[in-house]
Amino acid sequence: MSNLRKDKRIAKWNKLTLRNNFMFRLVMEKQELCKKLIECILGIKIKSISYMEHEKSFEANLKSKGIRLDLFVIDEDGVAYDIEMQMDNSYKEFLGRRTRYYVSTMDNNALKKGERYSQLRKSYVIFICTFDPFGRGLAKYTFNAICNEDHSLVLDDGVTRVFINTEGDRHRISKELASLIGYISTGEVTDDYTKDLDEEVRALRNDDGRERDYMTYMQTIMEHEDMAYSQGITQGISQGITQANKATAIKMLKANKPYEEISEFTELTLSEIRELAASLHIVH
Repeated sequence: MSNLRKDKRIAKWNKLTLRNNFMFRLVMEKQELCKKLIECILGIKIKSISYMEHEKSFEANLKSKGIRLDLFVIDEDGVAYDIEMQMDNSYKEFLGRRTRYYVSTMDNNALKKGERYSQLRKSYVIFICTFDPFGRGLAKYTFNAICNEDHSLVLDDGVTRVFINTEGDRHRISKELASLIGYISTGEVTDDYTKDLDEEVRALRNDDGRERDYMTYMQTIMEHEDMAYSQGITQGISQGITQANKATAIKMLKANKPYEEISEFTELTLSEIRELAASLHIVH
């Protein structure tokens, strides 16, 4: 993998921080660290967590939800948590719709045929953003469904969406959360929890096996991107879109499917899908 190591698109393993999706997922494999993260963000106490079995395997799978490294866990009361580190602000206007997709995915996996809607789990979707997703300067944005006519009336659908802005104002949040987002943002250790996180990050950097996993994962991604780029050069973006794939992409766009999922099914690049959505005036 010597050539891969020289690819400037790939961050060096010994420089990765908790902000990196791959490193974040590895660190959060430690149950106590993951549990503390949830408690810190939501301001709650939970006894234990377990990882949902179908997400337990940590592999470089390009067909798994558009190369996302989502973290799905359940606490002792059956409450589900979907946590994601988000560094790319290119699609921040679509974050709301992405949380909608994640919630539907969790619900589809949780509710078996014949079960009642009342059996749906209470769920949280948590995005840790290294940018301000809404431009209001807050360090934490929490969303529940409320009645437009009476804001005191909250729809009990069991879903809470939380966005953490690591660059936001830390004066209006707990000391523990401020310390956490400070560590994510700058790497500065300021309390016992950030000390534990930092020690785990450093230990993983010294794990040759984990480094090989990272390089294999990145190699798969780079090959995928290079192949898409080569096809665009040789065929031209417009020529590369077959009528069949274009028709499929349009249907999926209208169904509010994530761009990554559309790319998987149609083999169109994310750039081609964005251009197609724009040409059809589809807000995604």
